[in-house]
Order: sequence, then C-alpha cells, then structure tokens
Amino acid sequence: MASLATFVNRFVGVHALEEIAPAVWTRTESPRLRPIANEDVYLFVKRIDNSGVVRAADPIARRARSRSVATGFIAAMLVIAGLVPAAYNTMAGFALQNLKQEQDKLKQQQATLDLQEAELLNPVRLEQLAKSLKLVEPTPQAVQYLDAKPKAEARNVLPAGATEVASR
Repeated sequence: MASLATFVNRFVGVHALEEIAPAVWTRTESPRLRPIANEDVYLFVKRIDNSGVVRAADPIARRARSRSVATGFIAAMLVIAGLVPAAYNTMAGFALQNLKQEQDKLKQQQATLDLQEAELLNPVRLEQLAKSLKLVEPTPQAVQYLDAKPKAEARNVLPAGATEVASR
C-alpha cells in the first residue's frame, strides 16, 4: 500500500529505504485488533404484520386533501385559459396561410384560364375556324337591328331570310 511519503519519494528520486537511512528492521508480534463496539449485543428481530391495521379516518386531512385537489384543478384551468388564446392565434395563423396559398393557386389558375381564353378568342384563330367550318359573313338583308325596347318583351318575329331556311 502506498502512502504519501512513498508517492513523494517516487518524484524526488529515492527508490529504496536503504538509500535514505539504512536500518535494521526487527520483527514484532502482530497487534491484536480491538473489539467491535457492541459486538456482544444481540438484537432479536421479529416480523410484524400490519395487514390488519386500519388507519383511523382523519376529517381534517380529508378536507385538506380535497382543498388541494380543488386548488390544483383551478390552477390547471387558469393555465389552460391562459394558453387558449395563443393556441387559437396559432391555429388561425395556419388557416390564414392555407387560405393565402389557395388564393395564390387560384390566381395562377385564373391567369392560365385568361391566357387560354385569349388564345381561343384570337381574331386570326376565329377566322381560320370560320373558314374550316365554311362560315360566311351575313348579307345586309339578313342583318336585323333591334330597337331599344324594354328587356321584358321578347322578339318572336324571324328575319326575312330565315323563313325560307325554316320551311325546308
């Protein structure tokens, strides 16, 4: 076993006790150990069964327990009531972001539809479509101009050239 002296001697450079002071070691009897304190005392341990013991009802403790439960419930409700507005704001923010994304998507669709409509209503395309369907411009006699009359009245008179087409 090392002591502080032998530990220090390792760093100082002394490796053997003979270097420090040569001495003659004599052998002595090993000392007797002192007795352990209270070693002559014997403690008898008996098993105790407390299963038949019933604790007496304490109304004060019951009242204190129910008050602490009520206080904890009220504190929890106050904490929840304090957190509800923040949670509602967060959920409303998510809903707002979803609506903004949907609005952007609908704007893109509207732009796409406007472009398609412009392509379909292009006068050059309409002219080519009329030629492919063999459509011609109406003659001046087939054009009928309407007078400014109330919208409630219906026009039941057919144009002059339309009677011949309808009879065929």
